[in-house]
Amino acid sequence: MTPRLHLDKASLRRQLLAERRSLSVVERQQYSQAIAVHLQASSLFQRATTVLSYWPLGAEPDLRSLLLQPKQWALPRCQNQRLYAHCYQFEQPLAKDCAGVLAPLADSLTVSPAEIDLLIVPAVAVDKEGYRLGYGGGYYDRLRADPAWRSIPAIVVAYAAQIMSELPHDPWDIPFSAVCTENGYWLID
Repeated sequence: MTPRLHLDKASLRRQLLAERRSLSVVERQQYSQAIAVHLQASSLFQRATTVLSYWPLGAEPDLRSLLLQPKQWALPRCQNQRLYAHCYQFEQPLAKDCAGVLAPLADSLTVSPAEIDLLIVPAVAVDKEGYRLGYGGGYYDRLRADPAWRSIPAIVVAYAAQIMSELPHDPWDIPFSAVCTENGYWLID
């Protein structure tokens, strides 16, 4: 296997996505369920009233079971290359947004950052310092660069195999508050 620390972001992303796709459906289901249990037990989740989460894409951890929890939920919707939080209620219709991800309809109510207590974001990889490697579109980077979003606690979720000791990151990358995998949850110092 190629030493990961010497790979650029694009090469590392390809390698890690291939590894994630190699997980069986049963493994992904079991890991997703364990991640959801760890998230529910976390203090950040328990304190949150309104949560911006995500709809799973491909082999990402599937946290849709959390959407049944008694909280106010929002999902991101890409518009003009930026993410916006839109209200979501279980079984509400979804449609693909500008990033090709299922999201609430464009005419659904938006939620301001001031109303969000917690952000839950998937990753291609995450390191021990909370730096996230995404798909490369920069959507969550732009969201979190906005001062209104920066102070909101943010948990990055990934499978344990996606945890790296160190990831390449740029000066504008913002580390996450916590990381959650099927093996547990931890706050970033």
